[in-house]
Amino acid sequence: MKPTETHRRSLTKSVSYRVLSLSVDACVAYFFTRDVALSAGIVILVNAYSTFLYYFHERIWAHVRWGRQPN
Repeated sequence: MKPTETHRRSLTKSVSYRVLSLSVDACVAYFFTRDVALSAGIVILVNAYSTFLYYFHERIWAHVRWGRQPN
């Protein structure tokens, strides 16, 4: 079965989700640390690796047939 989503679509979804997540993470990190530099470092690190994890997670699930309706 051929994947129904292109790599470009998965990447676009990953980036748009990370932008949303970045905003929320920044607020939460600042709430706990009250330090802008530390909060920024935490948010950048976490969101950098999370973007790649999400992308690969999406690509793997694109090949899983379970729960899909036939075309």
